[in-house]
Amino acid sequence: MRDKHRDPTVAIIILNWNGWENSIECLESIYKVDYPHYHLILVDNASKDDSIEKIREYCRGDLKTNSNYVEYTQQNKPIFVKEVDYNELMQIELEEAFINSSNHENNLLFIKNDINYGFAEGNNIAIRFAMKKLNPDYVLLLNNDTVVDNNFLKELMVVAKKRDNIGFIGPKIYFYTPDEISKIVTFAGGELNRTSCQPHPIGADQIDDGKFDLEKKVDYVEGSCLLIKNELIKELGIFDPEYFTYWEEIDWCIRGQKAGYDSVYAPKAVIWHKGRASDLSANSIYYMIKNRFLFMKKNSQKTQILTSSLYYFGYYFWIILLSVALVHKDDSKQRSFLKGTYDGLKILIR
Repeated sequence: MRDKHRDPTVAIIILNWNGWENSIECLESIYKVDYPHYHLILVDNASKDDSIEKIREYCRGDLKTNSNYVEYTQQNKPIFVKEVDYNELMQIELEEAFINSSNHENNLLFIKNDINYGFAEGNNIAIRFAMKKLNPDYVLLLNNDTVVDNNFLKELMVVAKKRDNIGFIGPKIYFYTPDEISKIVTFAGGELNRTSCQPHPIGADQIDDGKFDLEKKVDYVEGSCLLIKNELIKELGIFDPEYFTYWEEIDWCIRGQKAGYDSVYAPKAVIWHKGRASDLSANSIYYMIKNRFLFMKKNSQKTQILTSSLYYFGYYFWIILLSVALVHKDDSKQRSFLKGTYDGLKILIR
């Protein structure tokens, strides 16, 4: 039985794929957070670049981060790394230094996947590992292209402990601009129009003038930083791996909503995120579109599927097609968009 008087433990999971420069900046910011009870797990999703060696070099203290957002320090280097190959995940025994969450300052669990499992299953692998080997009170999923404020985890936990039915918590997310500390909001909670199956990130591309400072219940929390309680993972299960990437967090939050759990936006928790929808690759566009139909199939009623399909083919389809074909003039994105639509329709009618 868990001690209700102690601070909850958090397993922080970061997924890396060909992005070591982002990952070490993210790690450096996490090691400065003002919350003592966390485990840090970095998962390499079978990177094709030199990510693994560069991350090792950073942990030894031989590779510095260069950032306006977080000041590099040698004080916690070298970082003690426990490397775990995919095929030995559930067989290994962890040393006490890794099990005790108060010893986080120079520890890192480093999982090396054998193939690229995508965002959904890549995180699932680490969630299963954390739940079995560490048994945290909460799991935090964090994109590697983020930098966190040193109070962000403490503020997330303040909100998480307010009500038993809070299942998912997400921070205020600013857009990362390399030249100066940004106050441009990219996400302040998410709304989902079930009639059109259209997600809406609140506050996107707006300057933060104080109107996003209200803590509130939302439809979903962005997967770039998502805190979920242990009990809800046990009840709901983990990401549906069929998504591979995109829409899996909205699916998770809606499943939680159906089970009676709220998703909550925590404005005092702050991070900066480098990703933007306008920067989506052709591959990302494919999954974004295809998974829209997968989400509809799983979570929408028949009337909602009808109205969402009418919205998509009567409006959204043409907006995106014109954007990739005429504005961006990108043939690969156009093909991915059309293939995503075709494959999504096959899912919808299967």
